[in-house]
Amino acid sequence: MRFIIILLIALTTNQTIACTGGTNNQGSLTATLGYQTVATMDGYYYSMNVVCGNTYNFDFCGNGGSTAGLWPEISILNAAGTIEYAFSPYSGGCSTLNWVASFTGTIRILITDSGCWSGESYNGTMAYNYSTGGAINPAFNMTVACGGGNATVTGTPGGTFSFNPAPGDGAQVNATTGAVTNGTAGTTYFVEYTICGSSSIESVTVITDDCFNLNGTAQYINVAGEDCIQLTSETNNQTGCAWSGSQIDFASNFTLTLDYYFGDNINGADGNTFTFQPSSSSACGNNGGQLGAGGIANALAIEFDTYDNDNPGHIYDRSCDHIAVEIDGNHNGPGAPYAGPVCAKASGGNIDDGGVYTVDISWNSSTQTLDISFDGALRLSTTGDFVNTVFGGNSQVYWGATSATGGLNNQQYFCPSTVVVLPTELTHFDSYCNGDEEIFEWASVSENRVDYYQLEYSYNGLVYYTEAKIEAVGTTNEVQHYSYFVNNSNDVKLKYYRLKIVDEDGEYKYTDIIASDNCSQNNFELITKAYQSNNILNVELSELSSLSLINQMGQKVIEMTDLKRSHSLEVGNIESGIYFIKAEGINGSQQNKKIRLIN
Repeated sequence: MRFIIILLIALTTNQTIACTGGTNNQGSLTATLGYQTVATMDGYYYSMNVVCGNTYNFDFCGNGGSTAGLWPEISILNAAGTIEYAFSPYSGGCSTLNWVASFTGTIRILITDSGCWSGESYNGTMAYNYSTGGAINPAFNMTVACGGGNATVTGTPGGTFSFNPAPGDGAQVNATTGAVTNGTAGTTYFVEYTICGSSSIESVTVITDDCFNLNGTAQYINVAGEDCIQLTSETNNQTGCAWSGSQIDFASNFTLTLDYYFGDNINGADGNTFTFQPSSSSACGNNGGQLGAGGIANALAIEFDTYDNDNPGHIYDRSCDHIAVEIDGNHNGPGAPYAGPVCAKASGGNIDDGGVYTVDISWNSSTQTLDISFDGALRLSTTGDFVNTVFGGNSQVYWGATSATGGLNNQQYFCPSTVVVLPTELTHFDSYCNGDEEIFEWASVSENRVDYYQLEYSYNGLVYYTEAKIEAVGTTNEVQHYSYFVNNSNDVKLKYYRLKIVDEDGEYKYTDIIASDNCSQNNFELITKAYQSNNILNVELSELSSLSLINQMGQKVIEMTDLKRSHSLEVGNIESGIYFIKAEGINGSQQNKKIRLIN
């Protein structure tokens, strides 16, 4: 009968707390330096006077202790039996507990059978003694957290925390954990840790940038005068995670942008993720190829993998640094990624090359489409009902970055000031000619606290000027259409345009860049024909002209300086997508033409 009961407990409960109370008071025990023994049963408890800093040892495994028929659990409680200080469950055939007293006073020692069972009479023998502790060490550290900070005891555990001096502004400190909450941005708080009459004081300054909860090896660092979050240093076997203090809603559209630094060692490892998960703002996964996100429950992870694990256990790795979407909790495989992998750069190669790269993540709740862009180029798109199939029905989820190192390493960080979340997504941004006027049009799927749109132009794709500021509707669940008219009749140079989307908090994001149609020049067709034949783009012109092929970032991909009436461009190695052909005639005329390349 005993074994049936224990099995049922194991199957029906996930015991994460110790036992409390007790049913049979057996009086007091006095610990000495040498081991003593006491015959005991499940449900028995004893009182004992303890001295702060001493270590109290309780043993059913040796030193005269034995289990007999008892499967013992040991709990150290306050004198009333209501507060737990320490707990040792039945394990490996017996149970042992070593506890450092954090105060001078009386404790309760409770003996139970496995599963907190105290209703039978199973016998055992407990050995007990104490040893004098070494020097009490009240050392601890404070790390920044959202609205305050977290404490980590590096010396003697079990003491208490308090403010010294008290701030008087509503901030609070947890006496047990040392966590500071409800702090004021930019304010420095002084936290005191006291144990056995010894104390030390550490300070923490509440950050003024966007708030992130840091876990694992994540920590704030200063990069060129800016507060950034380093996820891993150049040290092996680290895992760092940073979660935003606010959740994001997958029931609405959003676009999220941040700048990543993946390291400066192309032979380093392992990479980063951007992860969404509903579980906890203190979650952190496994190191190495798991990238700090593997093992986090109900997680949707976008990985930026900088190391090719060229072995059968990583069959979906790529030789290029790559992007993939993972939902299985195991980034090492053996299952295939949900989407990808694709090279992070269209050209392949490394992203841990000392550069800072911009990542854009856009979610359309209506189409359930997730788009991932890397340095302005769409690299991966996928769809899925992630709310129900991954998040367990939760649309509000935590979001943040994770990173890891393994046998190799890299410094990896991002700066919160670069993180921009915009609650709108444009269906398009384009232009067309109406005589000499160029009409710019765009539409938003929905808007949430959008302040205005700023139309900007550039002649070189690098320096931009403001053309106009257009007020947004602000907040709406309906599609909104916008347009603006520009007369470029006095401009002979090719212009590049983009939209700056600004919300009510001043956060902003840029659209992709488009080239002007140069409407004043369109009465004269300089480009008479443009078509792709296999890997060749053929362009025919009405007069001798030079030619350039320009991507949506305003960068010249191909430049033909020879003046010809026709040009043949080799485009087989160019990524598929929208490009602009820019022709400049011998007489100073200009024209650009949009074309889609398919490779």
